[in-house]
Amino acid sequence: MIRRGILTAEVLATIPALVAQGLRKSEIAERLGCKEATLQVRCSNAGISLRPRKKMQLRPGSPLTLSRDTLTSLRARAGFMGCTESELVSDLLKVIAQDNLYDAVLDSAPLQPGPQESIAMALPAGSTFRTGKHLKELS
Repeated sequence: MIRRGILTAEVLATIPALVAQGLRKSEIAERLGCKEATLQVRCSNAGISLRPRKKMQLRPGSPLTLSRDTLTSLRARAGFMGCTESELVSDLLKVIAQDNLYDAVLDSAPLQPGPQESIAMALPAGSTFRTGKHLKELS
């Protein structure tokens, strides 16, 4: 009788998300139905860390100064979203950093033409080209 492996590649791929949710090794092993030692060895072999990531904080003594209007707006939006102002600010900064949206958010650099604009500039007036599911005519 051949024993099927519990920790398949698909299952291993879900482990980083479980760690990010704050689950400990023992909890992940229990959830997956394997021994903690087996989980640790298989994750080590696959290059998957079971250690939770440390959250970085602003340096103590470096205050974050926001206007009353900004705080009011953040409080209202956070309430609408069901989170705290701090969670909202953290999420906003995370997305800005991940997607490199600094210039777009601060409106500090000229926008580069997108692929459709570049194509439109190269085609003569009256030409058509496909954008997604639609044909667009240049005027």
